[in-house]
Amino acid sequence: MKKRLYVLFVVFITLSMVLAACGGATEEPAGEEAAGEEMAGEETGGEEMMSGHEAPMLAEMVDAGELPPLEERLPTDVQVVEVVDSIGEYGGTWYNVASDPGLATIKMAFYDPPVRWKPDYTGYEEGLAKSFEFNADGTQLTYHLREGVKWSDGAPYTTADWDFWWNDMATNEDYKVIQVPWWARNSDGTPFTIEFPDEYTVVMTWDTARWIAPYILAQGFWEWEPLMKPAHFLKQFHPDYDGESYEELELKDKWWETPGYPTIFAWYCQEVTPGEKNTFVRNPYYWKTDTDGNQLPYIDYVEIDIQPDLEVRVLNLSQGKYNASFRGTDDPNNIPFLQEQSEANGYHLQAGWMNGAGGWPSYMINQDYDGEECKGEKEECRDLLRDKNFRKGLSVAIDRQRVIDVVWDGLAEPTQATISPQSWHFASDEGQAIYEEWKNADIEYDPAEAEAYFDAAGFVDCDDDGWRDLPETCNPFTLIIDMNDWGGENVNVETNELVKEMWNDVGVDVLVNNLIGQPDADTRGNYGLYMIRNTHISEIDLWTYPDWIFPMRGGGEGSRAFPLEGLYYSSGGAEGIQPEDGSPAQRLQELYDMGLAEPDEQKRHEIVYEAMKINIEEGPFVLGISGDQPMPVVVADNFHNVPEYGVLGPWAPASPGNTHPEQYWIEQ
Repeated sequence: MKKRLYVLFVVFITLSMVLAACGGATEEPAGEEAAGEEMAGEETGGEEMMSGHEAPMLAEMVDAGELPPLEERLPTDVQVVEVVDSIGEYGGTWYNVASDPGLATIKMAFYDPPVRWKPDYTGYEEGLAKSFEFNADGTQLTYHLREGVKWSDGAPYTTADWDFWWNDMATNEDYKVIQVPWWARNSDGTPFTIEFPDEYTVVMTWDTARWIAPYILAQGFWEWEPLMKPAHFLKQFHPDYDGESYEELELKDKWWETPGYPTIFAWYCQEVTPGEKNTFVRNPYYWKTDTDGNQLPYIDYVEIDIQPDLEVRVLNLSQGKYNASFRGTDDPNNIPFLQEQSEANGYHLQAGWMNGAGGWPSYMINQDYDGEECKGEKEECRDLLRDKNFRKGLSVAIDRQRVIDVVWDGLAEPTQATISPQSWHFASDEGQAIYEEWKNADIEYDPAEAEAYFDAAGFVDCDDDGWRDLPETCNPFTLIIDMNDWGGENVNVETNELVKEMWNDVGVDVLVNNLIGQPDADTRGNYGLYMIRNTHISEIDLWTYPDWIFPMRGGGEGSRAFPLEGLYYSSGGAEGIQPEDGSPAQRLQELYDMGLAEPDEQKRHEIVYEAMKINIEEGPFVLGISGDQPMPVVVADNFHNVPEYGVLGPWAPASPGNTHPEQYWIEQ
């Protein structure tokens, strides 16, 4: 049955591609044409919407004297959004689901930073900031905010809100919840200088060039969310103003679960049933319109079902309970089942949405091993893990197609661990060439070649017990896999069983250390205590999130395969391990510093290519098996303007938020 459903899905994908190639994807059914006619003032409700260029529910509030007219609510600098397929129809509720009350996966649909990812992932564009510029040496960045933007309660959005974030929260030593972000520090670790010459100008100054700084706030919600602070609202809870305690401030400073919390998003929180449901309502002061001048969003409400049980979420998705869900399940293995149920339940799968995995499943190979499990000195195990012959031997000992057939039922392709194939670094011909070389490096299954690599590393069986031993002392060696749930518990359990068997076949003794749900799982990863650990690798922009390639951070900040050499860099040499002269870590750190100081975008891409070549020649540092799986994106048949293409594995581009969900619309 599973195989049959997979075949059906492949047919579905192929048919979708054919239709798109023939132009069929742009043809609208009769229902969508009717929606467009209503926008033109024909049919019920159309005249009201077009005459006021606003949602009927807001027009009623204006008529009742509860809201000022639209022209007083829109800013001077309106942002005009291109719709995906058609001008929309106002109204309706977007039903969606989250796995936890923190709504992390939903926050990526509420996306309005100063600079944002383009919907097609080819680069960045202005958002809340209408423009920005640098000084000559790249040490000073100036944002020009859109004039006249208002919070959802009508209060002006100005640099006073930035000032409150910086002086009353980030640099306030008594409040530890919001701190100075990593990107807002000088080279010596001290906070940068930020100034506010007027209500709409923000000036940031560092002691070194920071040409990539505008793009950092475009990465997901975690970079921008700490800065989005409505001063007029939060001062009532801040103890330096009208509040009673910092505990109260922390409790109330949650825009996603505090009803009435002002936002600059298309919707704001209206009602919360703790642990069950969060409801958001349209922002009457939202600062964007479509190309016909209609204020966005089109959709009135967003209702989020809190459902931690994955099986229940998948069942609800299959029954059409959620009219657009991008992350209700991130398991490609659910696609055949959801496709089988789609026609009966009024939805379809948006076939062009990919995970963007450069390696799923994959393994980080610790270059800075500092654990205690090695039978011999830890330095000897570290030397082995750093030996590229050892790592390449591990790679070619894996039968990737067998893993794909078992774990993904064939729905993936073999790859070495790269970043996302959709990365903007790969957009050029040169980028595509380096991607193909990287993807195919050391992935051919060849046990004999694996044994030759091991022999070249001196990793041989010294005592004829069937297991290879440490090169220097001939002490017994056990390769320990730290198993976590990064990428999915089931994926990692199945993969580790298969890979352990394959590595055993070439003489490597392997122990799977199950750390799922254990408190030390992250500690072992962050501080170099592991040998190999499960991971899922994806990224669109290595300058704003360098850690998969460049060892720039450590100690919990994401240095991946170089946790202690990254910690050395980020701590200014106070902690961690200093990279050896000429080592991959040192060369990669030098390349990243070059990129920060390089104002030309194309030259920065070329620096990335140099870093990728180091990973090809000296790696793999992260060991990939398969990647670029499709994602189960469920969209109701009457839910429109969702692009045919998207990337959901890397969280940084904030998909689907980068596609302007405010222009999604529901056929009533």
